[in-house]
Amino acid sequence: MMPIIEKASGIITEEGGLTSHAAVVALNVGIPVVVGVDQALNKIQHGEEITIDPSNGNVYQGRTTVI
Repeated sequence: MMPIIEKASGIITEEGGLTSHAAVVALNVGIPVVVGVDQALNKIQHGEEITIDPSNGNVYQGRTTVI
């Protein structure tokens, strides 16, 4: 999985917490991560552009500037 994770702009998971494997790996690689997003696979379509706000744990549709 590491070659794919290293190419990712960010990681979103439906389960897990800040100490989960996905969160630890993402932080070590230096990419944003949001964990515990309910129904993420149903809400985010393949190829859809989104914005990840790891500081607040939010995911936004489209490209936006997160303050």
